This record gives sequence, structure tokens and C-alpha cells, in this order.
Amino acid sequence: MISYIKSEYFRIFRNKWTYLFILLCSGLLVSSNVVLTMVKASEKNFPYATTKFALSMFYSNFPIVFILCIAITAMVFGNEHTNHTMKNSVSYGISRGDIFFGKLIVEVVYSILAFVIIGALDIGFAYLLLENSGTDYMLLLLKACAAAFPLFLAAIAVTNSFLFTIESTGASNAASVGLLLAFPLVCNMLGMKFTFFMELAKLLPWNMIYYLGFDMEKFQPILLWGGRNGYGYYWLIACVEIIIVSVIGFVLFKKKEIK
Repeated sequence: MISYIKSEYFRIFRNKWTYLFILLCSGLLVSSNVVLTMVKASEKNFPYATTKFALSMFYSNFPIVFILCIAITAMVFGNEHTNHTMKNSVSYGISRGDIFFGKLIVEVVYSILAFVIIGALDIGFAYLLLENSGTDYMLLLLKACAAAFPLFLAAIAVTNSFLFTIESTGASNAASVGLLLAFPLVCNMLGMKFTFFMELAKLLPWNMIYYLGFDMEKFQPILLWGGRNGYGYYWLIACVEIIIVSVIGFVLFKKKEIK
């Protein structure tokens, strides 16, 4: 598996989109800090040119990061089915387990790397350009990241499983969106009438991250499970779901004919 992972790193780091994705996301966030600074320079009473506002924009938009995990996974996966490169990997003697889980590891590592770089640039420029609101908001951001991180991994695992089992990239991405986004919305609506769906909705990663709240007096995230300090519940639920979807995806991939 190590050799396969190394070959995947070699492949993705030779792809321009590997860098363009980080550059574009970083550019959007940094430019927002620059705009806040420019508005503050022209309007002295402008109240939003602060690190408090900049960081709150970051953690309050975690649902967007969740959606981006689908795009990142598809980008790192590449056009394996279209280019028939997966068939070549199997013919060279690489096991399907090494391919499936090796690809998942590479997707996770790249996602973490991209998130850290993008987040660090945004935070760095916020503290460099904007009025410093103190460290409490930074700590709140880190706590929010601790709760949301396993949910991001769940989105990656689901997308990876669909990419391996559905040959069309468009269809696999649509299936990922359906399970990760549409299914929770349906459960939310059914939950208004049925208790079962109400409880099921609380276990779905999208709802767990979308309804992530914040106690601005104690600077703590408000979680759906376990109160404000229920990080363990978030990690446990996400890890169980990651294992389930990965096992199902791998079993289906083992039975699938590679063309």
C-alpha cells in the first residue's frame, strides 16, 4: 500500500489543480480580509474590520467546507474510470484493498493539508490586517474545528466509496450529494411528524455540522450531541459512519468488474 500511496502523491502533486484549489480558496478568504481593511480605511466607524468577524465567518461557513470535501475527493480521485488507470493498477498486482484504502488515505491527507494552509493564511492575514479582538475567538475556531473535522472525514469517505462503485464521476458526485445533503433534508422534514426520522437526522453529518451553534459568552461550540463538550460523541458517530460506508464501498468494489 505504501508504494501505491507514494505513486498517488506523485500523481496529484504534478496536477496543477492540486495547487490551484488551495490558491483559489486562500485568495478568496484573504481578499475578504483585504476588503474589510479597505472599507475600514474609508469609514472609520466600520465595525466589522476585526478578527472576531473574520474568524466567525470562517467557522460559521463550515457547511461550505463540508460540501467542498466532495469536490476535493473527486479531484484527488482523478479520472480513474475514464482513463482505465485503475485496471492497470490491478494488472500490476496491486490489491483492490490497497487501491481503495490507499486512495482514501491520500484524499484525507491532501484535504487536511489544504485546510491547514487555507485556514492558516486566512487567520494570519486577519491578525495582520484587522483589529485584534483577542484570542478567545481563535480558541473558539479551534474548538469548532475539533468538532467538525470528523464530519469532513465522513464526507470524504462517502464520496470515495461512491467514486469506486459508480464509473461516472458525475453520477458518483450526484449520489454523494444525495446521501450527504438531500437525505438529511428529507429526514428533517419527516422528523417533523415521525420521531424515528427526528432521531436519525441528528446522526447525519450534514445536520451535525449545519446546526453547530456557538455560545459567545463561554466561547464554546453548541453541539447536537453531548452538550457543549460532546466532542467524543461527534468523533464516535463520525468514525462509526466512516467505517460503515468504507466497508460497504470496499465490498461493492471487490465485486465490481474493472473495465
